[in-house]
Amino acid sequence: MKVKILSIIFFLITIMQAFAQDFEVSPVQLYFSANPGESQTKTVTIKNHSAQKTSYILSAGDFVVSSDGDKQFKPANSTKHSIANWMSISPSFFDLEPNAERQVSVSVQPPTDDDGSRWGLIYVRTAKEQTAFEAGEELAAGLNLSPRIAIQVYQTAKSNKNLKAKIGQLREISSEDSTERWFSAIVTNLSDIIIPCKVFLIASNMQTAKEHQYEPVQFTAYPKNTQKIILKMPIDLPKGTYALAAVLDYGSNVNLEGTQMVIQVPK
Repeated sequence: MKVKILSIIFFLITIMQAFAQDFEVSPVQLYFSANPGESQTKTVTIKNHSAQKTSYILSAGDFVVSSDGDKQFKPANSTKHSIANWMSISPSFFDLEPNAERQVSVSVQPPTDDDGSRWGLIYVRTAKEQTAFEAGEELAAGLNLSPRIAIQVYQTAKSNKNLKAKIGQLREISSEDSTERWFSAIVTNLSDIIIPCKVFLIASNMQTAKEHQYEPVQFTAYPKNTQKIILKMPIDLPKGTYALAAVLDYGSNVNLEGTQMVIQVPK
């Protein structure tokens, strides 16, 4: 619960600062597909909507993902799958006049012997110059750094097609909505790359064979990571015994994975 609260707070601060600092960052997600030894470059645009000249600083950061799918933020180069050493930002410090904008180049180059996924963050901050007395010993270079806006950066080599994931441990859990029944399942990414996943919940009446399929849950599965997902279905199914299946789809060229349980729907 603490991790979820921290993630929500970070998200709210990010959104609030986007307005409070009166500048715009676009896009806020970058997806690279460079093969080993290949360089790829994408562009981020920073716009100054304020009425005064403003300085901007861009720096790298890391995050890891918990079993509940929450992001935990870390310093750059502190995680196994950090993209910081593969990434360059140019320029990383600049000034913008009122209502001006600047394009920043972000390049990623994986080494020749690594085709696994990497990910991380680029923090965009405004900075105000201060006197040495105002800045204090804790502030480097006399700059007072504001709260930050984060750009998520992902890299997966397009040549790596070795996808492998599994799903299991389907079970019913307590529902927070009186109109729904909730179920949980565990998805494990067994590969070395990031995988976009969908999980469908399908209820099949064991007497009539009629099926009811519900909207899929979509999420990102990180390498060698296990994630708990929540699946929901309405309580208005006709009375009967149902085979309930959670089906994992993680790519058009791989077999579907599934897990199943039997449930009863009373009157």
